[in-house]
Amino acid sequence: MKRVLAGHPSNLTSYGNGPRKGLLLHCSLAHGGVYSHMGAALGGALNLVSFDQPGHGRAGDWDGQGDLQDRVTEMALDLLTEPMDVIGHSFGATVALRLAVDRPEMVRTLTVIAPVMMAIAKADSPKIALDLSRDMVGFYQALQDEQFEVAAQMFTQNYGDGRPWDSLGKETRQAIIDRIHLIGAGGRAVNEDHYDFIGSGAFERIEVPTLILDGCEKGEAMNVVCEGLARRIPNSIRARIANGGHMVPLTRPEAVAREILQMISQSQA
Repeated sequence: MKRVLAGHPSNLTSYGNGPRKGLLLHCSLAHGGVYSHMGAALGGALNLVSFDQPGHGRAGDWDGQGDLQDRVTEMALDLLTEPMDVIGHSFGATVALRLAVDRPEMVRTLTVIAPVMMAIAKADSPKIALDLSRDMVGFYQALQDEQFEVAAQMFTQNYGDGRPWDSLGKETRQAIIDRIHLIGAGGRAVNEDHYDFIGSGAFERIEVPTLILDGCEKGEAMNVVCEGLARRIPNSIRARIANGGHMVPLTRPEAVAREILQMISQSQA
C-alpha cells in the first residue's frame, strides 16, 4: 500500500501499515515513490515513510549550496522521531550508514542495498578501485563539460536497471538527463572517506542488526564494497540476489523484502 502524505520534509510517501516504523531512503535519480512492490511486500511488518530528496520527484530543485548528502541526512533526521528500521538503496544507503554511525540510538535495524560507498573499494582493493575509476572517468568528464546526455547514458549503463538507453521512453531519458548533475553533487560522500568513517573505524562500532545486500551487479566493485562493510560491521548479514542488478529493489522486490523480513525476525529473537 502506498499513499502520499503532506508534511516536512515535503513529498512524503508511506508504504504499509505494519507495527514497526521504518525509514526508506531512495537512490539517486529516483524518488521516494518508486518502491511500491517492495513496500507492499514489507507492508505487513513495517510502516515505512520515504521522502523525495532535493532535485528528485516532487521535491524542489537542488540549490547547489553545501553538500547534498548533508542535506539529505538532515531531512532524514527530521523523520527519525523514534528508533526505526532504516533501509537505504544506493546513495540512500550511504545516508543510512551515516545515520547508524551518527545516531545509533535512532536506528533499530539497518538495511543497505547496493551501497555506493566506493571509498571502501579504494581502501580494500586498489586494483578494483582503479578499474572503477577508469570506468567512471569519462562520466565525470562529461559532467564537467556539461555534456549531460552523454553522462546520463554512461551512468545508466553502470547503475541502471539493465535496459539499454535507447529502450527507455523519451520522458524517462529526459528526466535522467535533467538530474544527472546530482550524481556529481553527491560524489564526495560516495568516492571519498570524507567523514573519516573508514579511517576512524566508525563502521566497526555499528551495533544494530544490519543487512548488506546487492543484486550481483556486473563487475566486482559492489561486491568488494559489500564484503568490506560486512567485515567491518559486527552484527551484519551478507546477502546477494541473483540477476537483480543495481536496481534490485525494483527488479526483485519480493526477494529483497524476504531478506529484510528475515533479518528483522532474527533481530527480534
